[in-house]
Amino acid sequence: MLLYGSGEDEIRFSYTLESGSSSGRKVTKKHPFEGILPNMERRYRETDSANVREELARYRSLQPCPVCEGTRLRSEARHVRLGEGAKGKAIYEIGRMTLRESHAYFEHLHLPGAKGEIADKVVREIGARLKFLNDVGLNYLSLDRSAETLSGGEAQRIRLASQIGSGLTGVMYVLDEPSIGLHQRDNDRLIATLQHLRDWATACSWWSTTRT
Repeated sequence: MLLYGSGEDEIRFSYTLESGSSSGRKVTKKHPFEGILPNMERRYRETDSANVREELARYRSLQPCPVCEGTRLRSEARHVRLGEGAKGKAIYEIGRMTLRESHAYFEHLHLPGAKGEIADKVVREIGARLKFLNDVGLNYLSLDRSAETLSGGEAQRIRLASQIGSGLTGVMYVLDEPSIGLHQRDNDRLIATLQHLRDWATACSWWSTTRT
């Protein structure tokens, strides 16, 4: 009752008035008790103060959902597997792989018949995005990794991979030490990725000029 509240049950409370001519007088009232946890959740949800939200956030912790077991999928979706036979993987299983493992999985994924024709473009696009993430040295991360746990360099390289994948042109990129936290052996791949971005922009610019 103290933690979760009394529901509809009313509890007798005694209050001491602290202002006005009635200061010091005790008043008794009966009403339901909200509970400590619902009170904190309500205040966190309704407050506009960043300080209050930060203070209440200290009492929160992340735990896997007991229903979906942390997969964030309904039961039906958890039983859908991508691939044939024993090698087929559920969506959440692919999300828990490292980017290196998931890229290799989609590189070797072959769906038969009509399934393959329907999924071909999507699978190729997923493989390309995973390749970009691997090329900027993020092959040790997994897709279910929380953004809050990423370092500044990792977040910057993710944005870089997203820009490469989107193929935007006419944009100036300011890369402030994108190799932060990057292993020395991955620097060559990062440089090659930046060169790929440069060449893509140059090719798009040439194509636009030619058409004009």
